Amino acid sequence: MRAFIKSITFAATGLALAACGSGSSGGEEGPVVTPPPPPPAAMRSFEVTLTNLTLAQPLSPPAIFLHTSDYSAFADGFTASEAIEILAEGGDRSDLITEVTDANALLAAYQDDNPVPPLSRSVTEQLTFPEADAADIRLTTVTMLVHTNDAFTGINAADITSMEVGDTRTFNGPTWDAGTENNTENAATMPGPDFGGEGFNPARDDIIDRVRFHQGVVTAASAESGDPNSALEERHRFDNPSSRLVITRVE
Repeated sequence: MRAFIKSITFAATGLALAACGSGSSGGEEGPVVTPPPPPPAAMRSFEVTLTNLTLAQPLSPPAIFLHTSDYSAFADGFTASEAIEILAEGGDRSDLITEVTDANALLAAYQDDNPVPPLSRSVTEQLTFPEADAADIRLTTVTMLVHTNDAFTGINAADITSMEVGDTRTFNGPTWDAGTENNTENAATMPGPDFGGEGFNPARDDIIDRVRFHQGVVTAASAESGDPNSALEERHRFDNPSSRLVITRVE
């Protein structure tokens, strides 16, 4: 009788072991383990603020962007691109941003669409892009002096690659003549709140036809030295620089 009980016990134990073995080799699945999300990509950030240094020249909504050295917006002594012509004559920056984007050189662009009034600062904007693209960083600023025919202020492709977190650099923006429109100073040929004249005109009538430092406006200030056909007043004059850009690396 004892031998029979032992055999039943052994048999039951064998069934239990078999059941355990079958579960571990192909029975119920264990809990699904979700892998942790990848860490966020490292970013590099800069804050930029533009100051209008003129007395009565509003600056058009500025094109301020970071890009690689594969692109250059303009160059002293060379013919202006159509994008520069459109901005310098009418204050529209959109073609310039399209141009740098199409060149696969854009890293980040300033997003504020407001003009910068005389003797004031723009809002401070932050330009951010992946750290993986930070081996070659250039800064360009272009904005129109809107009470002129084709004057703009800014800097072209300044190298800021080596800036560390906390570093600040200040750039003075000369006044440039786009060389695309004759500086008649006639009200009908100048946009802006004081005149509301024509902006961009595809016809180029400046006989020099190249980007250069602007010699300043004549105005109708006096009978001896002024231009009687000029609509500009003494307050519309400007010195160099006419703008200032401060950039700080914050990340």
